[in-house]
Amino acid sequence: MSTQKRVLQVSPAYYPAISIGGPIFTNLTFSKALEDIGCHVEVLSTTQGLSKDQIEQLPSTQPSTTEFSYPIWRFPYYGYSNYTFSPGLFIWLCRNVQKFDLVVLQAVWNFPIMAAYLACKWHKIPYVIIPHGSLYDETFHLKSSRFKKVFLSLYVKKMLIMAQQVIFSTKDEALKVRNFLSIPIRSNIIPNIVDVQKFEILPTKGTFRQKFAISTERLILTHFGRVTIKKGINYVLEILPNLVQRYPNVLYVIAGSEEDNYLDELRSMIKKKNLEQHVIFTGLLPSNEGIELLVDTDVFVLPSLSENFGMSVVEAMLCEIPVVISEHVGIALDLKEENCACVIQLNNSSLEKAVLELIENPSKRISLGKKGKVFVKQNYSYKAVEKQLAQLIHG
Repeated sequence: MSTQKRVLQVSPAYYPAISIGGPIFTNLTFSKALEDIGCHVEVLSTTQGLSKDQIEQLPSTQPSTTEFSYPIWRFPYYGYSNYTFSPGLFIWLCRNVQKFDLVVLQAVWNFPIMAAYLACKWHKIPYVIIPHGSLYDETFHLKSSRFKKVFLSLYVKKMLIMAQQVIFSTKDEALKVRNFLSIPIRSNIIPNIVDVQKFEILPTKGTFRQKFAISTERLILTHFGRVTIKKGINYVLEILPNLVQRYPNVLYVIAGSEEDNYLDELRSMIKKKNLEQHVIFTGLLPSNEGIELLVDTDVFVLPSLSENFGMSVVEAMLCEIPVVISEHVGIALDLKEENCACVIQLNNSSLEKAVLELIENPSKRISLGKKGKVFVKQNYSYKAVEKQLAQLIHG
């Protein structure tokens, strides 16, 4: 009789650090899926993305055992938040990593990942890596590229080559990373898991509009996710004056946490184009209010420069909202093949044409939304993905 496989999941941040964005929810569903396929799971992370109040409510020297059915070890980090340098986490790994049969590295460039790789290498523990889109050529050069080049030559390439598997969320991500790095890696494609049960009973339509005093006459275009340059928000702002000229009731809602002081640049752009009455920023929304926003949305728009998967896209589809996404969103090809999304080239004319077509055709918005929901439930639910995960973990 086989014993239960012990799996350690290492991530720079973990739920409820929702300001980090989509990977936080992806890591959470991955933990549940590991349990569902019979693994004993533990999580090792830092306090990145948590508020002061949240940190004070969590145990500091012991694992948190009341949040979920598995323990979560969180250690404080020091210095640059995106690197999450944590001596306590490294010491814990050196003392405990040999207790596990497999380690899952849920990132690439952060200190906890480097520490886990070194500990696994020292104790000869197999590990898999889930890069979450951080190995794309374009994202590599978008931020801290000098440091990444150093890390790539020092350990990252070797870490990837020695991994039992590198797990990509889409065929697009696998192909682009292989072309970019040109190194021999063992890889597998397992889509991000979406908790579709959260969307079985949706909030009453109009709830978000009422909270934010938005008239039912207004057409809502939505960005839902991190507010950062790679999300392509500027492309929407470029076409917004033309949309407003034809449809004065258009409102662009930008919801999410800011990165790199990008809000100042966006506000300057909005003021220059006289769009103050047609754009609102909500900041980071709790999960329930995020779903309320999606339900009240007319068209979801993500003209991203790079997206390994597109969790916010999938969530919008589960709310039966039509989506317009760039070809650089990881799931774009799959959605285009099934004709359940508008996939555009990353330019203003393509984006404007797609958004206008949906604004002018309410029946198409409805049909696209219904098709999208069916596709997501069939392809990204726990039931759809866990079989692939079990084959990877258990062989």
